[in-house]
Amino acid sequence: MNFDFIIVGSGLGGLVSGIILAKEGYSVCVLEKNHQAGGNLQTFTREGHTFSTGLHYIGSMEEGQTLHRFFRYLGITDKLNLKKMDPEGFDRIGFGEEETGYMLAQGWENFRESMIRQFPVEKAAITAYVDAVRNTINGIPLYNLESAGSSKLDVTTLGRCTMHFLSGLTDNKRLQHVLAGANSVYHGAAHRTPFYVHSCIRNSFVSSAWKITGGSGKLVELLLETLSAFGGQVITDAEASGFSIDHDKIESVVLKDGRKFFGKTVISNLHPAATLKMEGLENFRTAYRRRVESLENTAGFFTTYLVFKENFFPYLDYNYFHYQGDEYFADRLDPLNWPHTYMIYTPYSEESQQFSRTASILSFMDMEQCRKWTDLPHDQRGAEYADFKALKANQLLDEVEKRFPRIREGIEQYYISTPATFKDFTGTPDGTGYGILKDCHDPVRSIVIPRTKIPNLYFTGQNLNIHGVLGTTISAVVTCSEFIGFRNLVTKIIHA
Repeated sequence: MNFDFIIVGSGLGGLVSGIILAKEGYSVCVLEKNHQAGGNLQTFTREGHTFSTGLHYIGSMEEGQTLHRFFRYLGITDKLNLKKMDPEGFDRIGFGEEETGYMLAQGWENFRESMIRQFPVEKAAITAYVDAVRNTINGIPLYNLESAGSSKLDVTTLGRCTMHFLSGLTDNKRLQHVLAGANSVYHGAAHRTPFYVHSCIRNSFVSSAWKITGGSGKLVELLLETLSAFGGQVITDAEASGFSIDHDKIESVVLKDGRKFFGKTVISNLHPAATLKMEGLENFRTAYRRRVESLENTAGFFTTYLVFKENFFPYLDYNYFHYQGDEYFADRLDPLNWPHTYMIYTPYSEESQQFSRTASILSFMDMEQCRKWTDLPHDQRGAEYADFKALKANQLLDEVEKRFPRIREGIEQYYISTPATFKDFTGTPDGTGYGILKDCHDPVRSIVIPRTKIPNLYFTGQNLNIHGVLGTTISAVVTCSEFIGFRNLVTKIIHA
């Protein structure tokens, strides 16, 4: 079988890249090692209850907003059933034993006024923060389509550090950490997180925040249907193990079971370090390989998936983020104090929903905590691993119960995933949740561009620039613009 493009990995970046290229008339084949497509978007079902593993909410989906425009070009906007989250507090934040909870509102003016009500003497700092985020967004290619002249980030803006910027705005530590909070990128790296990464994530959700009715699996279904409608193929249970090389170019993708798929160009949606470890690339330029493999990854996730008794736990039209204390926003975290933070999410399934049968509780976890089991098949990790998971789940529930008293009384069943689980299904080094860590102290080094040193091998996905649904979608557009032309593709998105 011979294709114009073979895409390795059916995560969001791979599927969006496939749709764009198939829509432009190319023959496309997406290879997925698992039985289910979707990468971080995939779901799993236990006893009739479906859980999303990665995506829990999306942003900027109002008419004319950034993700809405990209999804409209892909042809899925009108088919996606969305539920808008609480406009006055789509994300809510708590700290330690403090009774006060802080709310992040939708809409930038609403956000600003809401924050001023919560911090009345900090009007100047809050206004400066809002202006800084919005100005930063205006300078990032593809977040403002009309002004996007190139896909390249302005390197002069990448060295601004989030926590340093916030500490310069105000001496109020609580305000600093509320503004930093609910951003999901800082674990063990708060003082290295670039402000442009913070701004992209914050702007996306403040613009508008939504849950997908039925969970992330519904988005995967739409992407697969759309790719198929344009003639693209997705082949599951097709684990790529290497490449056959001819005259310094990739001739075919070789599967673990020996099958070969031939293509003119290969796009890897896998982590770049995982890609470079594949057979056939042993002699790939050593300096480039070392640089990619040496890049630090963000932490992984420990997640407890809960099933509740009927009419026990309320449906939350917001996400709740909790931090043990201010020490979370430092670069060093004591593993003995885990969990340092958690987020609780309930899925949306029906109109007038008052209760939720399920919830997901996520906390960052370093792979070192479960390193000894990483290289073992999941069914051979034994009783010690099961005991580890149970211990950590109870530690997490101990913390959650301080904010949601008696939550254990309503739990019928629960399931657990760790960074090792994440590594099993996504193949990401260290079970990383958000891919390569972006470092404001060395920003250029951690930027990965689509082109590699092999003429017909390209990268796509969250490791390129910014994670999340919007960031990963933009990365796919950047990759595809290498073949379609940047302004040509942007113009098509604008006029879709």
